[in-house]
Amino acid sequence: MSPFFVAPLYCTKYPYMFDFDVEILHDNELIHVNLSNYIKNKTVLMCPGINNMHYPTLDYYNYVHDLLDSYKLDKILLINHTDDLFFHMHIGSHFPNFTTVTDRKQNYIKELKQYKKMQSSQTELATKWAFQQLLHDGKEQGFWQQPLSDQWNYFLQKKDAIKSILQAKSHANTPRSQVAKVLQKLHRTQEISDIYNLTAINWLTVSADGSTLLKDLGPLVYYFNLYKNTKLESILPPIDKKLP
Repeated sequence: MSPFFVAPLYCTKYPYMFDFDVEILHDNELIHVNLSNYIKNKTVLMCPGINNMHYPTLDYYNYVHDLLDSYKLDKILLINHTDDLFFHMHIGSHFPNFTTVTDRKQNYIKELKQYKKMQSSQTELATKWAFQQLLHDGKEQGFWQQPLSDQWNYFLQKKDAIKSILQAKSHANTPRSQVAKVLQKLHRTQEISDIYNLTAINWLTVSADGSTLLKDLGPLVYYFNLYKNTKLESILPPIDKKLP
């Protein structure tokens, strides 16, 4: 089965339970809720809260946040699997319509690892696994993820993503020819410049090539399976915006 398999609408293949407590920020206080009860009868998009301090991730979150304005989504849950309490304040200051969740015991990622048959350790999944899980009343409607390895090989297969990068308007007015050269250079030096290791991304800010990557390519490279996810958007019912 493809690692990017998308479950059809109203799929019940994965019998998630979500019968465990998490902490949710509500009125500036962390409260304990049962996740199963919290998402009951709701359409929610679950995303992990990883790499929250990096520009490509924040740009990606902007896209996810904007989905609430265009589609019938009850909640977007951003789930963190650590004890980082600053996560709630940081995300809330940028994206007030996200629901930030702390899952200290990592029950959610443990359950997802089981049903997706992931071979990576739970620790790696909790810190590196980027995905989108669309649920309605606790039943999976679709699932999309970034690969945890061989990212360059997967990225180069995404012809539409590469085309978007080369044709999109540059935020920093960087010529598209320069963007193409940066991609080529990074691919040639991938053995020593692991751009997908976001924990070591700071070296990018001290070079012109790195600045181009962060400002112009950002989520198009780091979140190529999740950013502007047309498959997700095709499932979500649009909000009726007829003028009165």
